Amino acid sequence: MPRIKEMVYENRITYAQKHGLDFMWANMTSYNLPDGAPIYWNKIPILRDAFDRFPEAEWIWWLDIDIIIMNMSLHIHDHVLSPEGMARNILLDYPINGAEGGSTGYRTSPGYRHKDVNFVISLDHWGMNVGNFLMRRSEWSDWLLDMWLEPLYISQNWVFPENDGWSHLWQHHQIVRNHTACMNQHSMNAYPDYNALGSHWEAGDHVVHFAGCGGDPICEGAWAKYWNMREDAEVPAFVQDKLREGVAEIEAFQGGAK
Repeated sequence: MPRIKEMVYENRITYAQKHGLDFMWANMTSYNLPDGAPIYWNKIPILRDAFDRFPEAEWIWWLDIDIIIMNMSLHIHDHVLSPEGMARNILLDYPINGAEGGSTGYRTSPGYRHKDVNFVISLDHWGMNVGNFLMRRSEWSDWLLDMWLEPLYISQNWVFPENDGWSHLWQHHQIVRNHTACMNQHSMNAYPDYNALGSHWEAGDHVVHFAGCGGDPICEGAWAKYWNMREDAEVPAFVQDKLREGVAEIEAFQGGAK
């Protein structure tokens, strides 16, 4: 899709500036792991780098590039992370589907304590989607990032590599489930109306995620449609200047894997 990186760059920084949040643009190819690991796994060293770069940050919000923030007025903390937001959107004792929409036999936790939640993710009809999640700075998160990059996981012939690695951790380790909040899809990861893998975006939803779109011809038209429906917000002048002059740090090298 033409200019998608520039559009997303504008969208994310505008949101961050509006709500007083720090922003980090991650060039995935700057974090290549050794031994030819698929690029999908690079989000784990990027998360480590983000925690290092922003030592005062309590939470990191990961967003894949194929996501538009639609409702610019919702603050991610108030909407999802606060005790009230989490209570409003969390799915308790809810069935978890797997690939093709079949039952995994697993269910989300029947209860939770807000202070114990270190990872927030939404469900769709195929399980969980790590294109959009939040992670709290904690010893548990350090451990999770280490385990998520287990070489045995990377070597698997999984269809959705890092996503399936996360699902494996959640399904087979109680300590992961104990610290994860699974949210309804409308709260943080709704899909466009052509995507049958989950709930479709409705007016007022926070974001729209073009999960699995890739090079599908339908994507370009759908992206333009939803881009034009997003809530208006004033783009900071410095962002406009960078994009107009072609100097936005979109393709800049950032650092290697750690």
